[in-house]
Amino acid sequence: MAVSNLTMVSLMEARVPERATVTAGCRERGCTAPASARCAYVDGRGRSCETAWCHRHLHKIGAEGYCRRHASTVAALGGKAKDPRALPAVDHRGASLVNWICIEGHSALHGAVASALKTGEVIFEDRTVNVVRQSDGSRRWERGWRIGDRSGLKSKVLVCVDESDDALVLLAVDDKVIAVAVPPWITRRRSHQAVTPALDASDRTQFYGFLFGHIQRALALRP
Repeated sequence: MAVSNLTMVSLMEARVPERATVTAGCRERGCTAPASARCAYVDGRGRSCETAWCHRHLHKIGAEGYCRRHASTVAALGGKAKDPRALPAVDHRGASLVNWICIEGHSALHGAVASALKTGEVIFEDRTVNVVRQSDGSRRWERGWRIGDRSGLKSKVLVCVDESDDALVLLAVDDKVIAVAVPPWITRRRSHQAVTPALDASDRTQFYGFLFGHIQRALALRP
């Protein structure tokens, strides 16, 4: 599954429509306070998040307040969140999932890339999630690492989520998808399965170990 012919989406200022008056209670579980504001998230199609929160559970980013999920999305995109064409649909977790994996699994993922460095090579790491437009017009959110030396780019390792499935994580090395997986915490959430913190930690370690192994094997084949 190739990921070539991708072009970066250009930036443009988003226009946020006026918010409706809040009358409901806070959506945070167990909170009985009245809601003071709605989540400010509006996706590229103009659809807004309809959740409302009290001031303690509204997550501020700059001048705007968001629900937890959309605060994660805006933070993941950084300055690109100003472009409506970079924003996932209101119910799409793509950008925040990519960002979460690159942060939580940083030690394993960065370590796998670093272990493959050759003499004179260095790592360039993305600090925010990028959005690219694929040849079929759909979008992909990705973040990762690039290996280069004085002669230019040598390899890149990207954690990706496509617009078509916001739970499926793709691992791409040099524009080739080498592994796909649904993170264990999403699988459990879908099946309403509760686990102990110890089992959750073990599952996450195995998941990042799975990605680590694929990165190492793919980069070992570089000329």
